[in-house]
Amino acid sequence: MKILHILYSGLGGHANVFFSMVKADKDKEFEQEALFNGVEELREEYKELCRKNSIAFSFVKKKSGLDIKFYKELIRHIKKADPQIIFLHASSNIIPAKVAAVFSMGKKKIIVRETQANALKTKKEWSWLRTAMLTADKIIFLSELYNEEVKVRFGRNYKAQKISIIPNGIDLETYSPVEKKSTEEIVLGMLSRVIIIKDHISLLQAIALLKQQQPGLQLKLRIAGDGENRQTLEDLASELNIDDHVEFTGTLNQKELLTFIQSLDIYIHASLGETMSTAIMQAMACKKTIIASDVAGINNMIVQNVSGLLVPVKDPGSLAAAIQQLIDNKELAIKLANNAYQFSLDNYSNTVMFNRYKKIFNS
Repeated sequence: MKILHILYSGLGGHANVFFSMVKADKDKEFEQEALFNGVEELREEYKELCRKNSIAFSFVKKKSGLDIKFYKELIRHIKKADPQIIFLHASSNIIPAKVAAVFSMGKKKIIVRETQANALKTKKEWSWLRTAMLTADKIIFLSELYNEEVKVRFGRNYKAQKISIIPNGIDLETYSPVEKKSTEEIVLGMLSRVIIIKDHISLLQAIALLKQQQPGLQLKLRIAGDGENRQTLEDLASELNIDDHVEFTGTLNQKELLTFIQSLDIYIHASLGETMSTAIMQAMACKKTIIASDVAGINNMIVQNVSGLLVPVKDPGSLAAAIQQLIDNKELAIKLANNAYQFSLDNYSNTVMFNRYKKIFNS
């Protein structure tokens, strides 16, 4: 059975889930192909991973705004691939996927994996999901909370028979703990696209607060990822006079990303909303102490004072206090990291994820 995955070409959770799924298919039960698309160029790392794993792939570049040619190209690529299953890693391309399915030979099942946080969806994104609810064969949500939010919003248009709940999974053989050398410098880090729906601003302000309160505190904040908001954040770090304590790494490949997470003392995920953060899952699997925003899509992953610390969004003071708490209380930091690690082993295996998807593929 051939599955064509349609996923974003740039940094994000789509590719992590896709490659984790392919790796979990140890017996090669499915022929899996990737159709990358988006306004960002296809990352070289994705090309290398596809070649390494003998995955056929293609890329369609999209212009900003309405791009009719882009949608025509998507349809052409889908028809050429001729899969039995069209797997959309976002509902944004539901219309070209449905058009391609209708005008192709043989029946094609359309599966949509919806991941954009409900609280951050635009009207256009809600429209895409509503269209998917009507036209797709199956829709995957990552949590029951997410499902309930959609059910309430859609009312009579909600199709319960199409919905399945499958949390993301990661490669726990790759993302695993290593012993970190103890140093006087405390290294904090965050991994995400550098865009406005992440709360990097509060994170930088929290570092500035800590430096004001304790000038001698040796802190280093490493921000991994790239995006439209990077220059704004670099300017803010300069205005706050914390340039020497902040490093913007840019986009990292998989090997660099793993090294990045393992180099941290505390992982911080400041965000205005999530669905299910792959970066938090990776930090848990590497046994890192985590501080994160208390928002939907994060507070169902982290239990306060059990597997991490949750702080209000846009509240630099609370974030700074949480960082200081973990610096002062090493026993708490170790306990939170150990609990988070165990939670990842119990819940975030890519093998468990793949087996759940396999039932849907074969149904």
